[in-house]
Amino acid sequence: MKSAMKCFPSFLLVASIAFAGSLPKAWLGIQFEDATSEQALVQYSPVTPEGPVRVVRVFKGASADQAGLKEGDYLLSINKALLHGRKTLLDTVQSKGVGDVVELKIGRAGKTFAQKLALSPRPEDMRSLTQTLIGSPAPELRGPYYHAAAGSLSKLKGKVVMLDFWATWCGPCRMTMPGLQAVYKRYKDKGLVVIGVSSEDIGTLKAFQSQSGLDYSMMQDPGQLMMRDYAAYAFPTLVFIDRKGIVQRVEVGAHPEEDLDRWARELL
Repeated sequence: MKSAMKCFPSFLLVASIAFAGSLPKAWLGIQFEDATSEQALVQYSPVTPEGPVRVVRVFKGASADQAGLKEGDYLLSINKALLHGRKTLLDTVQSKGVGDVVELKIGRAGKTFAQKLALSPRPEDMRSLTQTLIGSPAPELRGPYYHAAAGSLSKLKGKVVMLDFWATWCGPCRMTMPGLQAVYKRYKDKGLVVIGVSSEDIGTLKAFQSQSGLDYSMMQDPGQLMMRDYAAYAFPTLVFIDRKGIVQRVEVGAHPEEDLDRWARELL
């Protein structure tokens, strides 16, 4: 069976080459963001001026998931060393091997506790992480709309949502778009919402939309925040979200209209 055509951002290719043939890298299995000391100072002092980090996603089956970490937790220290932003956390984890045990100090709901966990292997193919979303609530949209604003995912519950992570330079993305447009027009009155998501500059995106004539919703993803939330490391990545806001399907690469139509009908 032929694999679907897909595009990869340059940073992903570089990362793949850098680790080719090496032993699996250790990781916690989370996505996180820097948190200013002010956000955590009152509840979790002492913290450094650079601040702890805040967990924004826990990947199923990874060390953090098995240890019970949750979205919204603050990581305050690792191996009893206060975090100076993400650098302390990354440097410590990257100095360890798979199976090594680390101790985290965690802040949650105004209380702190220590949690030990054994580091798990980081997946060789980071694209496989997208599949871990299936069965979970879809991460909220974080970018601004620049065409046909559809609102937040929380306001779209009751509708079926198709997210298309794409780029203007991606040939397979362009191949998929006419099918998305046709399926959107066919089922929009039955509750289908299609949202294209790209991190390119707003001028490029608006020009492309104007020339293409696509009339489904388009959103910019500044800083690739949503791309990271959804682990959409190849283009196009299509994410299908049911009426309850749960991810039910993830497909990577170009797909014909008949496939898109079938997947939409399964959820409508």
